Amino acid sequence: MQLTIDRVVVPESMADDGGDFAAFVDVGNDCALHLWNNDDFVYDPADQLAWFRPSPFRLRMLYLGRLDADPVGRLLVTVPVDEDATTAEIEVNVIPAARRHGIGAALLARGEELVAEAGRVDVSAFTQHVLAGIPHDTRTLMPITGPSGVPADDDATFMVGKGYALGQVEIVSRLGVPLPAELRERLDHDVDAHAHGYRIATWWQRCPDELIDGYAAARARMVLDVPHDGIALDSEHWDAARVRDEEQRHLDSGEPALVAAAVHEATGAVVAYTILLVAQGSTKVEQWDTLVVAGHRGHRLGLAVKLANIDALARIAPGVDRILTWNAGENAPMRAINEAMGFVPYALDGNWQKRLEDPA
Repeated sequence: MQLTIDRVVVPESMADDGGDFAAFVDVGNDCALHLWNNDDFVYDPADQLAWFRPSPFRLRMLYLGRLDADPVGRLLVTVPVDEDATTAEIEVNVIPAARRHGIGAALLARGEELVAEAGRVDVSAFTQHVLAGIPHDTRTLMPITGPSGVPADDDATFMVGKGYALGQVEIVSRLGVPLPAELRERLDHDVDAHAHGYRIATWWQRCPDELIDGYAAARARMVLDVPHDGIALDSEHWDAARVRDEEQRHLDSGEPALVAAAVHEATGAVVAYTILLVAQGSTKVEQWDTLVVAGHRGHRLGLAVKLANIDALARIAPGVDRILTWNAGENAPMRAINEAMGFVPYALDGNWQKRLEDPA
């Protein structure tokens, strides 16, 4: 049997797809069903088109691994286009039926080649571990920094064998909505007692023009203000054009963004925000970035924007019954907010780091 790894061209529409893009998405869906035992991360190829189309901010390279004619794995390499960037991300998926045959190793090696060809040296790769599936006697691998580790399972052992170090572990947590009335009353009281001098704005799909510059400035702070001691991150330039580009991609992919932001009344600056991606017809949503800008912490703004977005979510998508979120293990303040709201740990995401030889 022969393994081939070929570039996948993202078509303009599914009618233009010769089958490679649909197969790329299907491999990801097969792996997600096996890992999560539900369809929370199963996607329609037509919806994924918008997310993978060329971007002025990131280069995404898609590859499909076939064993003879059968799709068995996929590779996604994401590279920031900023000339000063040093980082890249590699995501490898192999369908369960084809594992332990060297396919993942071949895909990862090809990914590292592409990163090197792009002139990047700091690689992030990822593993996912559902808590319910981890045996109690499993050895734990600890990251460079942070209090939470990942199980030393096949995926983690594979990464170690390929020269990667565990840089950071994110806790994936799940919250049922709506919140119990007594809990919500207590949280609202906490916000009211601390969040003086700020107002909360929410928007669906599109940021108001009068807030977009401040929102873009806050987005740029995300990679600077969140814990990242164990992982390589590049600074990101955000402006109104980038915000609009992302909003349109979310909209075209069937997961429009619902945003709540805290505005500092004295300056008009956006100093906190949180994002929910609301997949149409789904009963779960994903909470992406939540940030409180340094200098405005201690006012319960993280809690305030999360609660405001839950209220907006109930109006926009009343059928949603759960929210998933990701937080670095060492991000104690944000994890404390989540625990107070009732988020329950659900899974672990390992961010693995490797530095390639500098091509210079």
